[in-house]
Amino acid sequence: MSKGITHAAIKNKKMTILMIVLTLIVGLYSYYVLPRQESPDISAPVARITTVYPGAAPEDVEELVSKVIEDEVANVEGVDYVRSTSKSGLSTVIVYLKDGADPDESWDDLREKIQPVQGKLPSECRPIDINTNLVDTAGIIISMTGEGYSYQELASYADNFKKELSKIDGVKRFEINGELDKEISVEVDIDKLNHYGLSLDDIGNIIQSQNISIPSGDVDNGKSKISVQSNGTYESIDEIRNTILMSSGDGNILRLKDIASVEYEIDDSSPRFKQDGKDAVLLTGYFEETLNVVLVGNEVEDKIEELKGSLPGDIEFNEVIFQPKDVEKSINDFIINLIESIVFVILVVFFGMGGRNAIIVSTAIPLSICMSFVIMYFTGIKLEQMSISALIIALGMLVDNAIVVSDSIQGYIDDGLAKFEACVKGTKDVAMSMLTSTLTTVLAFAPLLFIGSAVGEYIFGVPSVVIIALMNSYVCAMITTPTLAYIFFKKSKKKAQKESKLRNFFDKLLKTAMKRKVAMIICAVIGFVSMGVALKGLEVSMFPKADKDLIYINITSENSSDLSLTEDIADNVVALMAEEPEVIETASGIGDSLPKFYMTVRSSSKSNDLAQVLLKIDLKESTRFKNRSELLVYLQDKLDKNIVGGKTKANLLDAGSGGDSPINIRLYSDSIEDLQIATDMLTEAIAGVEGTMNIDDDFASKEYQFKVNVDMDKASIYGISKYDVQGEVSRALRGKNSSTFRKNGNEYDIIVKSDITTKEDLENLAIKSSITGKKVLLKEVAEVSLEAQYPLIRRYDRERTSTITSDLKNGYTAGNVEKEIKKIVKDLDIPSNVRLDFDGEASSITDSFSDLGILSILSLLLIICVLVFQFNSYMQPIVILSTIPLATIGAVWSLFLTRQPLSFTAMLGLVSLLGIVVNNAIVLIDYINSERESGKSIDEACSSAVDRRFRPIMLSTTTTVIGLVPLVLAGGEMFRPMAIALMGGLSISTILTLVVVPTIYSMVENKMMKRKKKEKVA
Repeated sequence: MSKGITHAAIKNKKMTILMIVLTLIVGLYSYYVLPRQESPDISAPVARITTVYPGAAPEDVEELVSKVIEDEVANVEGVDYVRSTSKSGLSTVIVYLKDGADPDESWDDLREKIQPVQGKLPSECRPIDINTNLVDTAGIIISMTGEGYSYQELASYADNFKKELSKIDGVKRFEINGELDKEISVEVDIDKLNHYGLSLDDIGNIIQSQNISIPSGDVDNGKSKISVQSNGTYESIDEIRNTILMSSGDGNILRLKDIASVEYEIDDSSPRFKQDGKDAVLLTGYFEETLNVVLVGNEVEDKIEELKGSLPGDIEFNEVIFQPKDVEKSINDFIINLIESIVFVILVVFFGMGGRNAIIVSTAIPLSICMSFVIMYFTGIKLEQMSISALIIALGMLVDNAIVVSDSIQGYIDDGLAKFEACVKGTKDVAMSMLTSTLTTVLAFAPLLFIGSAVGEYIFGVPSVVIIALMNSYVCAMITTPTLAYIFFKKSKKKAQKESKLRNFFDKLLKTAMKRKVAMIICAVIGFVSMGVALKGLEVSMFPKADKDLIYINITSENSSDLSLTEDIADNVVALMAEEPEVIETASGIGDSLPKFYMTVRSSSKSNDLAQVLLKIDLKESTRFKNRSELLVYLQDKLDKNIVGGKTKANLLDAGSGGDSPINIRLYSDSIEDLQIATDMLTEAIAGVEGTMNIDDDFASKEYQFKVNVDMDKASIYGISKYDVQGEVSRALRGKNSSTFRKNGNEYDIIVKSDITTKEDLENLAIKSSITGKKVLLKEVAEVSLEAQYPLIRRYDRERTSTITSDLKNGYTAGNVEKEIKKIVKDLDIPSNVRLDFDGEASSITDSFSDLGILSILSLLLIICVLVFQFNSYMQPIVILSTIPLATIGAVWSLFLTRQPLSFTAMLGLVSLLGIVVNNAIVLIDYINSERESGKSIDEACSSAVDRRFRPIMLSTTTTVIGLVPLVLAGGEMFRPMAIALMGGLSISTILTLVVVPTIYSMVENKMMKRKKKEKVA
């Protein structure tokens, strides 16, 4: 088959050349239009279910709403687990799907199952709101600020931008964040209301009945129809004020304005945003994932510049986030690394093979890469850090097959064979060994495609692109290389002296090893055992922090209901940060987090006690801090010393994890009191563990709140029910949306509430009986007391829970710190019904590394199957696999000597070595077998094989190692450990392969021959 393909390619060389040119053109176009992003997006599909239960206490919300919804959600197809938060009047349930679940199907099932739940909830609950659009990461966030402009005015200007920018192809949607809702506040004077037989509920019903539009019908005279319209809705705020509430027989009329003030107001509970401490609205855009966001971003930027001309000059624009620029910079940096790698590899090939042959071999690089771009485009693989790193990893291997083929062809040409026959025969001779070596490498990477977690999704670009590139390189070696060799190859001149000296060194080393085979094997075993020393000294980690000049601060106020206090804390944080020269810009969200600005940052639910501040930093001119981690520690210490009334936590962006703290301990208990005891006890204990910092917990301690305790005996005398009391108190304090006022295309909720500000005002609220219609003061039927209550109850997977988190100081690992914490826990007197679950980085490392371990075993088994098939032997594959422990020695010691962590990407490099390092052994043993078939002895065949395959083995290894140099120099904390592991493993394994593998082969085969002779004699 190989002869047929190669034969046809050379015979039709003009068509082959044309196909090469067309492939290059299509490949470059595919690169231009490929979807781009900075990093793989591993955001798990998440939905948020929000239910408002006005006036209900947190425990009632938990029992009557959150639990009911959780039970139904548990039956939804694809759901992994749920989190819920129950606070006064509000239930929030967050739904997480399993890895591999179909979001569309799961969310359809979710809506179907939640729809009938409304009927199971208390009648006072407002309609359940389901939001399944939580994981999208904003591609652009622009803040609009202006001195003297209100939020509404800024939002009106932003609305025009939203309309125009949304029309651009590639833009999924634009949103305006920070447009504070305007409402019509009907604030009733309770003292005046008490004089009349009306309740707040009555007023709301009257307003609703006066603001309704009912179709009137038509007048039909037999010849024509004329529609009749009646004015049934409010047309002005004055009409609302003049709403008639009561009239008496003597002509006295009670209007709404007589007992209430009716005014336009801003909804105080609406989240708001700020830029550098100034009021702002955010224009947030999301891009289509299937297009090149850099090209789309250029259009967006041009349109924004055009639209700016229509704005007043004193409105400021700030790019909080502009993903296209970040993506362009990130991709360009990696493409530069790729180009550098290509140059290094070509230089190595030129040095090792000479100009003409090197040019032919090097064509495999651009051709394979262009073919890869085409396949990536049609398979939907995006251009991002992982996929480009995969090309760099594969780069050195792309020429391996071409080197082997060209070396084989050149050998036959030098032996005097006709050029056409030399090209066909030379390719045929190595076709099977090339296919085997390519398949072994592919099989080493292939199982990585099936890592089911978010980590697997994150690294998907590495195995998929490496496999694509390697298969393309095999096709190039079978078709392109022999065709170009036929056109350009000539008989070679005398080999360079340097190469001969190096080859002679290995020849002498091999002869020594052959004489002292047992000693050589013992040395190899000692080297492998010594690896354990290096392994113990390695720091184990999952993913490093992202290389982004951003720090974000999460803020939680101690008061769960007062947004103004949260705003004060956030403003203080911004003011403190502005004092630091390294902080160049701030953006803050109050009552809500900022729109999701990075893939690993989790969005929070709207809440009056939450805020988030994003810092843009610049350390280029800083003399105080060497890196972002040092600045982070300094800022956190400053926040801890200066911020009161709430918790603040400064964070760096995570490169590939879910944004959780390295230490994450979840506590479970049905008893909220025991949960608090255990949380406080454990939080205090962790503070004493060396290496921990920024220790925090999410348990909401008790707050003093007014509680209305109804005396049902007294209430029954007056015909007052609990519902009468709860409903009227809720309307008085929280307000009730009674109707909607529409004007000039805008809608304003009409909120009826009271002017109650003190406990005495509340006690004097008159409650109207739904049975008798009579009113009685609240203090006559109930006691209003100040009590400490839990303001918030959290649940995880349908159990009450709290979570303790901690960051780590430099030089400490999650695994070691977690071990120390577990020792302390054993000595603590934690309530017996409290259960602990360690769910931090150590757990993630264990799970992910276990998955890699299992997959590496699978890779090894598949590789063995391929080797047994090719060599029709069990012993020769074992000899080949001896290169794997040799490679591991080099990889581990390289990480240890360069002080690199054993990160997930480093482990990825170790698994990748499984298939890469056996290639040289395959080529070597394949040639040993062919030499033995020609009549040479085992030792002669081994020596001859090392001599003949020395150049292609050394060249292929050198190209792979040199190609990884840019990743070491510029790959950052993410890719440097992987590159170093690969380089160290390949270098050591190749050196040892040329000596140890022939030695082991000789030992095994000689013993087998002796055994066969004994069997014949017997």
